[in-house]
Amino acid sequence: MQTLNLNDLRTSAKADGKGFTLIELLVVIAIIAILAALLLPALATAKLQAQGSQCLSDLKQLSLAAMSLYTADNKGYMPPNGSDSYQPTLDQVLAFLGGTGPMPDPQWCPGREDESQMSSNVFIMAGLIYPYVKTDKVYLCPADRTLVPGSRLPKTRSMSMNSFMGTAAQSLGNVNTSECHIYTKETDLNIGGAANLWLLMDENPFSINDGFMIIDPTKDGWIDWPATYHLKANGISFADGHCLIHKWRDPAVLNDDKETTSSGGVTQPTPGYTDFQWISSLSTAVTR
Repeated sequence: MQTLNLNDLRTSAKADGKGFTLIELLVVIAIIAILAALLLPALATAKLQAQGSQCLSDLKQLSLAAMSLYTADNKGYMPPNGSDSYQPTLDQVLAFLGGTGPMPDPQWCPGREDESQMSSNVFIMAGLIYPYVKTDKVYLCPADRTLVPGSRLPKTRSMSMNSFMGTAAQSLGNVNTSECHIYTKETDLNIGGAANLWLLMDENPFSINDGFMIIDPTKDGWIDWPATYHLKANGISFADGHCLIHKWRDPAVLNDDKETTSSGGVTQPTPGYTDFQWISSLSTAVTR
């Protein structure tokens, strides 16, 4: 039987005219490049959609921990929710976790937006609902890649709680108690309805400074802003446990340069957009 070596095959291919020419190779490379350019945006979108699904799962776990497990162990009371001025120090948290001191200012998730706190999971672990989730991963939106301000450290939390939910006594001065209802027990949710009151959401990295997110329907605009990590949308959970990804349209929310849009601590909603009216109507019941 006759055998062909590699040189024979090359000679045969060349003789039959079956080899690729330079132009043909360039055409193939160009087609591959075009296909890649078409597929990459679709892959990026699919990745963001997957992150959105994970975000909803994380919010679901946190909401279950806060509104079912914690309340069941605490006579129907929600976990306290503390503002920026109502926070323990790092030393106090470490002493508590080390078993050498009490936990001052207990709340659902303590911590401020600074290098010593938001870049460490110890504040999350000192939170009242952490024993029910037992992982710090669910506190950070998977699409949040922002860093702690003033550092190159990644954050550990992007979720914040509605300031009208579980509002700690020390934080009441930060919300309008004369015109808005404060929810501290499960039975309070009869006012407005648990399905119509948001509990947790991804907060914008420009406004997150604690776990206490203020969206006040009696104000003229945004005090804290929703995040827009998921294709101009964010994850939101409600007091009854259901979650959704909501797309924002107001340029005041989508604008990345928040410092230039604030006036007296309030960012005016853009005329013609109803984002603020929608989410503020789901924040609390107005009693006036």
